[in-house]
Amino acid sequence: MQIPEPVYNIQRSYDDNYREGPVFRGRIPEHIPNGPPVSFLGIPANSRLGIPAGPLLNSEWIEFYASMGFDLLVYKTVRTHPHPSYPPPNCLYVAVEGDLSPESLNRPIIGLPYKDPKSMRDITITNSFGMPSKAPSVWQEDVSRALKRIAPGQVLIVSVVGTEREGESIAGNFARAARMAQEAGAMAIEVNFSCPNVKGTEGQIFQDPQNAGWVAKTVREAIGPEMPLIVKIGYLDTDAQAETLLKSIAPYIHAVSAINTLSATVINPEGRSALPGPGREKSGICGNGIRRAALTVVNRLSRAISSMKFPVSLIGVGGIMTVEDYDLFRASGADFAMTATGAMWDPYLAYHQKQQNLRE
Repeated sequence: MQIPEPVYNIQRSYDDNYREGPVFRGRIPEHIPNGPPVSFLGIPANSRLGIPAGPLLNSEWIEFYASMGFDLLVYKTVRTHPHPSYPPPNCLYVAVEGDLSPESLNRPIIGLPYKDPKSMRDITITNSFGMPSKAPSVWQEDVSRALKRIAPGQVLIVSVVGTEREGESIAGNFARAARMAQEAGAMAIEVNFSCPNVKGTEGQIFQDPQNAGWVAKTVREAIGPEMPLIVKIGYLDTDAQAETLLKSIAPYIHAVSAINTLSATVINPEGRSALPGPGREKSGICGNGIRRAALTVVNRLSRAISSMKFPVSLIGVGGIMTVEDYDLFRASGADFAMTATGAMWDPYLAYHQKQQNLRE
């Protein structure tokens, strides 16, 4: 079986994909099966499956994936100021097999611009965007537009990131971005504490529990007690790390989402950096290869949430390529699950998952 080209055109730039929207030559299902509604952080939702910050560049992308049955939709991370994307290439296949871990990625891996994947299990990629953002005047209007393009039972979440600005702390900037998202109509807000593809300190906040707690508290004070707040984190090595981080952020949030990616040095077959430009030596690894690592962290967080009785939901992300992978995350303790790479190559994934639910 041949895997179709992804709906995000990895041969084009971020700005091209932003302007031109999803590349999709299939048929949108006329009817999306939905089971009994569930509560997503207090919001009625048609299902527990969605898409994390990544492929949902703007309202066109939100509308497309909503029409394909994905119900938890995270608008790609935005900032309080315009910020350009890294130049292309932004996505490459990587030449790896099997399950990856931070230890296995201590040595460089090879990135490839082309590949002919034979199955969803054959798709592991790297991405490097640098968390680009349009100006707030652009993205706020577009978030309001996206809200009108989703159906009842679908949830629009806006991902934000803070930056240290002159005269403003990183926590203050996070809070200002979150308020902007709230004003634009976000139904829930995610603060992105994990991105290996940026040069500033904002990309690894989750590794500093004290700083993470400060930022989460500042954001909570800015958006009020009712707005659902999610913290997105990366890989945690130990149970103790999970417990320490949760202690610092749990009083201020409704959910934690894990993981973003694994970080690796990606080179081309000639041994040079596969992603040109300073600061891009390391990039995030996504797709099939990181599923086992993501499940490890989900299980780690689930145990900590349960043992410490935190009133926090858990969103599992990382390597969900098939319906069976969704089941694995739910069995590992995730209350909800999200897929980025899987949804890029198989936009019917939510439809198939809902069909399976009805059969069961």
